[in-house]
Amino acid sequence: MAAQIATTTTFADTIPARPHAPDKAPGLASVLLRPHLLGNLIASFPDFWYETDFSDFRVGIASAGRGIFINEPNAIRHVLVTNAENYPKDENQLSILKPLLGNGLLTADGNIWKRNRKLAAPIFQHSSVKDFAPLFVAVAERSLDRILANGEPFLIDREMTRLTLEIIGESILGADLSNDIEGIADTVTHTLDKFPAMFLASTFLPPLLRDGFIERLVQPGRRSLDGFARKIIKYAKAKKSENTLLKRLMDASIADDGVEMSVDQVRDEVATFLLAGHETTATTLSWAWYLLTLHPEALRHIQSEIEETAGNRPLTADDVPSLRYTRAVIDETLRLYPVVANIMRKIVKDDEMPDGTELRGGRTILISPWVMHRHRSYWRDPDRFDPTRFLGEQAKSVPRYGYLPFGGGARVCIGASFALLEAVLILGTYARRADIRIVNADAVMPQARIVLRPTVPIRAIATLRANQLR
Repeated sequence: MAAQIATTTTFADTIPARPHAPDKAPGLASVLLRPHLLGNLIASFPDFWYETDFSDFRVGIASAGRGIFINEPNAIRHVLVTNAENYPKDENQLSILKPLLGNGLLTADGNIWKRNRKLAAPIFQHSSVKDFAPLFVAVAERSLDRILANGEPFLIDREMTRLTLEIIGESILGADLSNDIEGIADTVTHTLDKFPAMFLASTFLPPLLRDGFIERLVQPGRRSLDGFARKIIKYAKAKKSENTLLKRLMDASIADDGVEMSVDQVRDEVATFLLAGHETTATTLSWAWYLLTLHPEALRHIQSEIEETAGNRPLTADDVPSLRYTRAVIDETLRLYPVVANIMRKIVKDDEMPDGTELRGGRTILISPWVMHRHRSYWRDPDRFDPTRFLGEQAKSVPRYGYLPFGGGARVCIGASFALLEAVLILGTYARRADIRIVNADAVMPQARIVLRPTVPIRAIATLRANQLR
């Protein structure tokens, strides 16, 4: 059958873009003389990290910049799950996110985080997420109609951002963002572009100076995002009908602990979902189109699978279990280009890893999905694109915490099911009707901002497939 993919498929020798790994990590003197080295942190990771389990590291000059790099699945599980209370989010990482997002799900802790996570959880359960499938497909169809009608080369990363913002507006926030999409996208991009300066401030400056510097950097973005968020809240209050996440949050004005959720708290959650709710999927899809350009045979496999599953009709949620290869392409994209490349944690008390490695309280822990997903001991040909590693027997060999595109433990990304279903249906909808090719693939390189973005806008062309009449 056309959609059955042999798990021994061999792809072309093209290696997807990645920074050259130095033989050793840049020393303190190198960083002081050339601070831009930390502007794209994954480019500073030494080659031996891709085959080691633990390593000491030092970033910056403050004691908070000294820590241990953990690159072993059982140890990662211990930090994120088994003894997670001993490993809260790192203050330096939070110092970058909180000025922009406030006290939302990504940045909150304690009772505020537990309460809001509990309120948000039902809408992100898999059974609830399936209800959004028609919206995912309809918005993707509109997007493709727009591109094909224009007939010109376009920025596919920009189009994926527009598409996913439309979806997050209608599904999670209950708002029509069509008039604000360009403004929101520009705000996010301009703020993420300041990440190198924010990261350098977090590693070289004492907390008081660090916080003031970062606050000034993100203030324009926060002010803009705040305006969009409050406009959405006003819209949702006037509409008063949909069972969206925003409606659920506002209806819980008196939370379980009896504390009223303020407008500012709702604003922080709206800002969080505006950023995290669209950026993750948009970035993943942009990388997927890049990889499929390098490997057009994979795009043909997707198209064959869709033809066998759905014929010439639009996809539905019921089709997704049959789109195993399409899902494997998304999984492989998230392996090679995890949205969050680095996870930072702080050690509260002395602890011992499962293998006996001792950790001292007060130090910082770095877990890098970027490196873990390319560990030479856990992945065959780790730098190569091969979706079949997530199919059949091969998928069973993937260690649980050797693959963590959405983090892990209690703080695993709440929107993982939403994002995966959305990505599969958008990718499939596009592939069913059109061939997509990136025209500047040679210029693309990943850079670690808050998310793992390409270094350049991705230009693409879309061609209507011969068997499509729309």
